[in-house]
Amino acid sequence: MQLQRGQVVEFDIHALAFGGAGLGKYEGLTVFVDHVMPGDRVKAAFTRLKKQYAEADLIEIVKPSADRIKPCCKYSEVCGGCQLQFMPYEKQLEFKKQHVIDAFERIGKIYSPPVEDVIGCKDQFYYRNKMEFSFGYDAEMNFALGLHLPGRRYDILDLDVCYLQSEFTVVILNAVKKFMIALGWPPFKYSCGQGFLRSLYIREGKRTDEVMVNLCTSDDLPSAIEEGLEAFVEMINSLGKVSSIYWTQVISERGKARKFKEKLLDGKTMLREEMLLENGDSLYFDIPPQAFFQVNTFQGEVLYGEVLKIAGLKEHGTVFDLFCGTGTIGLFLAKHGEKVIGVELNEDAIKVASENARLNNIFNIDFFHGDVAKMLRNLKEQPSLIVVDPPRAGLEPKVINQLNKFNAPEIIYVSCNPSTLARDCGLLAQYGYKVEKIQPVDMFPHSFHIESVTLLKR
Repeated sequence: MQLQRGQVVEFDIHALAFGGAGLGKYEGLTVFVDHVMPGDRVKAAFTRLKKQYAEADLIEIVKPSADRIKPCCKYSEVCGGCQLQFMPYEKQLEFKKQHVIDAFERIGKIYSPPVEDVIGCKDQFYYRNKMEFSFGYDAEMNFALGLHLPGRRYDILDLDVCYLQSEFTVVILNAVKKFMIALGWPPFKYSCGQGFLRSLYIREGKRTDEVMVNLCTSDDLPSAIEEGLEAFVEMINSLGKVSSIYWTQVISERGKARKFKEKLLDGKTMLREEMLLENGDSLYFDIPPQAFFQVNTFQGEVLYGEVLKIAGLKEHGTVFDLFCGTGTIGLFLAKHGEKVIGVELNEDAIKVASENARLNNIFNIDFFHGDVAKMLRNLKEQPSLIVVDPPRAGLEPKVINQLNKFNAPEIIYVSCNPSTLARDCGLLAQYGYKVEKIQPVDMFPHSFHIESVTLLKR
């Protein structure tokens, strides 16, 4: 009998793929289905049929896995923020470690890779220091403030609770929603480009208790905007604890790059956060509204601590910190080396990095704005250690070629994507670099994401 779309079949789930989809077999065909875990027996309806695999929507869990647990969040089955809440945390860590191993063997062709056990997150809920909540409409076109539904470009899941950032975040979320409904300001409709309210950003200093609220809107201003913003500031301040309130207009014109117009409505211009490593190193960071900062402060400390451990805390000569972002790794390395050179394409990030170097009285680090591949051609220093922390796409071949020319004895590769990490380590192996250690660090409990710190030597 030929399989058809919409056909409901029953099968067992035996593994998880990267991305969190469950893997099962039906009549020899591999089937991907979401919201399941190994050990589940499920009924699912085919949505896509290919020669080598199929995709299906979950209809029913016929028999749950013995390891399955009840999620604490009522939105877990529809929200994309915590895909694996139904899985015990120790099982999540096992899955993430195996995914790193599989990536190295399948993609990098590096067999029996030296992958350590995943360093788990002490706080599995309320761990994020930044959240973006979107204004919009739910499926019934009611006012909504929450998160985008997975696979739905325009529909917003209206939230009144979230376990990702903090209990105070939920207080702000619900207060802003109530305020905006009463005020009558319309959410922005992405489908037609009309409306006002776009998103609500909330940042927290996990070690400093500072809070930044940033209301992002379009530039299609409603009437009585000044009075409305004054009332908004008064309402936010009545909640207590908030140290900065911003209003950011997102200006979009067809054929032109998007622009952001920020206005400080009340409080401090930046949020200050502290990072404290296990070895006692401490740094402060001033973070403006649009700047990137590691979203899990405490586990970020663990990640950067692993970088320092692997580096050996020895007096390296010159260290290259490539794709340095706002300079967090480089600034910690500068406390233990002669000189650090940071390179980053994002000019705003470089400005923040330089300011935070001055804030912490660190003067043996230089930051350069530019494309990493181009900058490497112009750097004359000979590094004894190179640290790379590229985006999810990994390293371009021309960057790997440039790294080889510096002949650094050690490379530390910080990655948020096991697939591109494995690919790049396989390419670096062709230049004589051997993977000595891979330390996964779980930055995002209940999701499939995993960070890794990898040491390569030659």
